[in-house]
Amino acid sequence: MSSAARAFQEKTVTLSNGLTLHYYEWPGPRPNLVLLHPSSGYGRMWQATADALGSEFHVYALDQRGHGDSARPDGDYSAEEYADDLHLFFRQVGIDKAVVAGQSLGGRVGQVFAAVYPGEIQALGLVGGPHVSNFFPTRDEVIKVLGSAHRMLESKTEFPSREAALAYLRTARPRDQESALLHRLEHNFVASGSGVVAKYDKVRVALGLAHMADDLRKYAARAACPVALLRGTHSSELTAAQAKDLAGCWKNAVVIDIEGDYALQMENPSGLAKALSSFAAQAVRG
Repeated sequence: MSSAARAFQEKTVTLSNGLTLHYYEWPGPRPNLVLLHPSSGYGRMWQATADALGSEFHVYALDQRGHGDSARPDGDYSAEEYADDLHLFFRQVGIDKAVVAGQSLGGRVGQVFAAVYPGEIQALGLVGGPHVSNFFPTRDEVIKVLGSAHRMLESKTEFPSREAALAYLRTARPRDQESALLHRLEHNFVASGSGVVAKYDKVRVALGLAHMADDLRKYAARAACPVALLRGTHSSELTAAQAKDLAGCWKNAVVIDIEGDYALQMENPSGLAKALSSFAAQAVRG
């Protein structure tokens, strides 16, 4: 049974570094919860999770640089650059501190943010868990990372019709549920002539994917806030044993299993919301 839709606002701000950032906001009580999408994702993909949380948090979901309706400036598109954007976003909209949760790219950003701006984060949720390649960048893992970046560069982002885009998504994202594909088509594509085009810059996304080989252990060692590795029980990305090993890289980390595979915000938003709520409540209480 789906949760009741929750009213939200769409907003755009210009950060002090000149970046125009688009985001969604679901007003509610503190604590603040900031949600960060994966590579080629979009802020509104957290909509069902925000709905499932009810009015429990004041929720923000960003279109990060190079994605959605945010700007696509030049830069290195590293987790460090994204984390600086997040810090400036906090300052611009008046967030003093928040629980931060992100998947894939969003998780990498959260890991750096937790280490560099410890006073601004109350807890960190890594949806789907961290990438093994960011902690053990072996030759084989680096090959996988570069392969992902290459596939993104070669991917199609322009289609003659919505039907053609949906057919492509079904092939490119075979693990996704039909409802998730339709949501992606509706909110991560825009009309262009008689067809549609993806609302992300595949060159910038590919550049960001290449950073999946960056060693993030140094940031994990510096993080002081509670960390949750929110792993799907059927995960094809992270085994239970790997999650347990990676959790040991932080001072205060737990593994929480949630029914699903990887994109839990789309596959099981109610289960993710329940896990986030319980974890955040404990973390904020201290």
